[in-house]
Amino acid sequence: MITLSSLDILVIVLYIAAVILIGIFTRKTAKNEESFLLAGRRLTLPLFIGALVSTYYGGIIGVSEISYNSGLYNWLTQGIFWYISYIIFALFLAVRLRKSNQYTLPDQLDRFYGKTARKIGLILNFLNVLPLVYVISLGVMFQILFGIPLTWGIILGGTLSMSYTLLGGFLADVYTDLLQFVLMCVGVALLIIFSYAKLGGWEYLISHAPATHFTLKGDQPWAEILIWGFIAMTTLVDPNFYQRCYAAKSPQVARKGILLSVLFWMMFDLCTTFAGIYARATFSDIDPKHAYIHLANLVFPAGLKGLYITGMLATIMSTVDSYFFVAATTLSRDLYQKLLSPNASEKQVVWVTKLGILFTGIFSILLGLYFNDSIKLVWKFFGSLMASSLLVPLLIGFWYRGTKTHAAGVSSMCSGLLVGAFFYAGNKIFHIPWCAATPPLYPAMGASLLAFVIVNSLETRVSRRKTI
Repeated sequence: MITLSSLDILVIVLYIAAVILIGIFTRKTAKNEESFLLAGRRLTLPLFIGALVSTYYGGIIGVSEISYNSGLYNWLTQGIFWYISYIIFALFLAVRLRKSNQYTLPDQLDRFYGKTARKIGLILNFLNVLPLVYVISLGVMFQILFGIPLTWGIILGGTLSMSYTLLGGFLADVYTDLLQFVLMCVGVALLIIFSYAKLGGWEYLISHAPATHFTLKGDQPWAEILIWGFIAMTTLVDPNFYQRCYAAKSPQVARKGILLSVLFWMMFDLCTTFAGIYARATFSDIDPKHAYIHLANLVFPAGLKGLYITGMLATIMSTVDSYFFVAATTLSRDLYQKLLSPNASEKQVVWVTKLGILFTGIFSILLGLYFNDSIKLVWKFFGSLMASSLLVPLLIGFWYRGTKTHAAGVSSMCSGLLVGAFFYAGNKIFHIPWCAATPPLYPAMGASLLAFVIVNSLETRVSRRKTI
């Protein structure tokens, strides 16, 4: 699919060597639990931005699929909706999270709704941060680069990302993210510049790509589009956002870092969207997941092609390693330290985190081998599930100043999860017509909110009667 010169291969090899060396050289800095899990809460503004921006683009292959098929619809569903969520997070949550000095999202659930909510949140949080989509994306990249089966590509990509994360902890994740941030921005910018120079500008695009590619709505119904809006709101309950805010040097670094990151995300999204349109205008019958690779192979000379491939690898790997680490932290701190072994030492927590990275990596690879048909569908399914179960109770926890009972939070989480799973199973497994006609996210979030209101009201009344 792609022809690489010796210079291209050298660039890719140097990048892979660099991320492994970062893991080795940061290994000695992880002296205790806080330094290993949160880099000692010392992230400066540049490190915060680099780590945050790069972490949120691991789905570049999925973006390739959407932008190639639908054009500007990608910028709406994978861009604009998310910017709104990022800004809300920066203005209303970032400072509160940093001041709370917690470690994980289940810590917040425990604070709001007690131990039962923590236990349920632990499971949901782990599923939420499994980098399934991104491991598949890495597999696609290695399949293209080396001409190997997708199965081996997934195994190779997942194993490589595990290696340097195991060595250096969160600080290794942050430093590699900063390197990957630079590479991904340079790579995607060069792709647009060279596509314009070789193929032409606006006139070329509108004369060769479908007209629907130039409308935000595309050919999709609004009910479908708004699902992505709710999925984007999962940013407000995203463990990676929480972890980076907990690790920031100050509350101001967390808030300012997110707002500045939005500017980088906007520029990156515009480039990836128009790269997809360029690919659609140039190639009408390719696998959408390979759209960017085909375009890069056409427009780049030797050397720059390798730099772009490195940028794509960096984009995906920056997300895979971050999700590996957050999932492992969920297992070590929220499961092992908080539930199984409350008297565990910091050294034990660090070692269990490393075992958690290994377990998460192997588990993600196995799931990736099974769920690799459509990155978009996997992305949408897990995003909907997390939004329906966590969004309502966590936002109420942060913003509602009235009485919040533990039972209400637990009921809200369970109701959203069960209703969402019911509608999904009713459509995909049992083929119930009215389940197929209703996106699971809508009834699930409605059930989550309704359960909270009803149970909270009943529990509050009972409590008042007991007091009287």
